[in-house]
Amino acid sequence: MKKIKSIASVAMLAAGLGLSGQAANAADLSFMSFSYAEEAAKPSVEALLKGFEAQTKLTVEPLGYAWGDMQKNIFLRSRSKTLPSVAQLSERWLPSFANVAGLVDLNEVYGKDKLAAVFAPDALAMGQIGSKQYALPLISGSIGLIANKAVLEKAGVTKTPTTIEEFRNALVAVRDKVPNSVPYTMATKNNGSILLDFMIWTWTFGGEIIDEQGKVKIGNGEAGKQALGFMVGLMKDRLAAPEIDRPDARRLVAQGASAFFFDAPQARTHLRSFSGQGPAFDANVLPLATPVAIAGKEPASIQWGHLLVQFSADGKAKADTPASQFITYLTSDDAQSKFPLEQSALPVTKSARANPKVTGDAFLTAWAKAAGNPRRNEVGIWPNAAELTQIIGEEAQGALLGQKSVDDAIQAMHKRLETSMANVNKQN
Repeated sequence: MKKIKSIASVAMLAAGLGLSGQAANAADLSFMSFSYAEEAAKPSVEALLKGFEAQTKLTVEPLGYAWGDMQKNIFLRSRSKTLPSVAQLSERWLPSFANVAGLVDLNEVYGKDKLAAVFAPDALAMGQIGSKQYALPLISGSIGLIANKAVLEKAGVTKTPTTIEEFRNALVAVRDKVPNSVPYTMATKNNGSILLDFMIWTWTFGGEIIDEQGKVKIGNGEAGKQALGFMVGLMKDRLAAPEIDRPDARRLVAQGASAFFFDAPQARTHLRSFSGQGPAFDANVLPLATPVAIAGKEPASIQWGHLLVQFSADGKAKADTPASQFITYLTSDDAQSKFPLEQSALPVTKSARANPKVTGDAFLTAWAKAAGNPRRNEVGIWPNAAELTQIIGEEAQGALLGQKSVDDAIQAMHKRLETSMANVNKQN
């Protein structure tokens, strides 16, 4: 944020960077973070914590949990009344936590107009549910397609694919010319990861899973069947493989054993780490627009980002409490000019995005061009998102593993989603 002046009180400004000047105690706040549990990101998180502690003399207790374990552990902590002061969320998890006791509406902490003046609109919107600002963004971007140029060159693929047919041909070339490879490391385990690949291909074939009014659409028409059929065909032809999650994809691509996968721009940081080459591996990382089923159609991509939520006993907070100061620091120009770029992601404030470090980053520029107009996760916006994700993952995986036909999986998915959404729509 802009030196706090944009979002905090005059008293805070006088204290400098939002500091209250009060004496600090050990573990003044706790921060629950999946980035802290990731090998590639942990050093950057530690640098943030040290920077905050140096500025404020307040101490932070970091709580690292794997990405896949974050949601269940927050709910467990909610029941045991041991919620952290601040937690890092994936943007699509937010609706699941909207009713957790103690979640703070950050509009009441900083002021709605002041937040709008500081943050990029697309980034700020990720943390909104109705009129509430339940989270502030930490980093932003989209879920899109990434290629390993070195693997494509080894396979003799000289033209990056722009259509489904060209994409499949490239996968066949990799399968046939790069031994022991998984051409496309499509997510085939972890319901949360399967959902993203399935959603992108559903959009690519012109379909929807659930529309903005909460009506289930996946079983209507042929698009859902075409999308899942396409994915099943890739599995049958050894162009994708079972038991692949996002971390597996990153490692295989980094090791030159895969050509394509869907991920956020943060993947560049993971690829640097897993390859052992650091920034030298960047020469192989190519952001691509998702291939289209029909020429001229807009490539599909999904809005993506990491969010910061704050908890307190009564769901209230002031801008000078330790947790609020920590969020302020994480979204300051100083932090935003470093952490997002270290994670190969876009900053979330207007001023940080205008920084030459951002505008001059060739990878981020290419990513933004390839992403086009990312669409909001049409499953993650609902309060029953966890159940919807489980349904979609289970039915898609059933077809991918040959346990169900594509038609049966899509029809079962449609019916189960309708049952789940019926309860939500009754409450609205």
